Amino acid sequence: MTAAYDHFVDAAQLIKESATALRDAVNAVQVYTAPAVARAVQAERNLYDRIDAEFGLFTSAEAGRRLGSRSTAPRNLAAATRHEGALLAITRGHQMLFPGFQFGPDGRPLPVIRILREIADEAHWSETGVVQWLCAPTTYLGGLRPVDLLTGEPDRVVDVARQAWTVQW
Repeated sequence: MTAAYDHFVDAAQLIKESATALRDAVNAVQVYTAPAVARAVQAERNLYDRIDAEFGLFTSAEAGRRLGSRSTAPRNLAAATRHEGALLAITRGHQMLFPGFQFGPDGRPLPVIRILREIADEAHWSETGVVQWLCAPTTYLGGLRPVDLLTGEPDRVVDVARQAWTVQW
């Protein structure tokens, strides 16, 4: 067969496996689930998969080691740094995960993250909302993703975050 045919067969198998997994998940929920909710949950998962592929999503222990911990419990340093407002984390399943984009080459948190956390707190934005916003194109930046400007133009990201998160209607 041709490569195109093999690709089609692989895609069909992936669709079948995805549909089976989603059916099983929906069947496990004992209450009505609106289609929009199911789509939102899947969209969030897809986003986190893309973040993981592009930047990495680190466990608390991995983030702690990246921060330089030599402790037998490096997760404590990651948790403390997050508690101090210098890191963002998302929850996936039962794990707190730290997106890799917020670490500089030296392993330290980018200073802009603390500022974004402060603005987010004032605007009542969650850490999850901040991570999702950072990784999505925005018209405030002409279609660019804020995450792509964190190291090169952090002040611009801060200005745009302040505008976007505190807009009054």
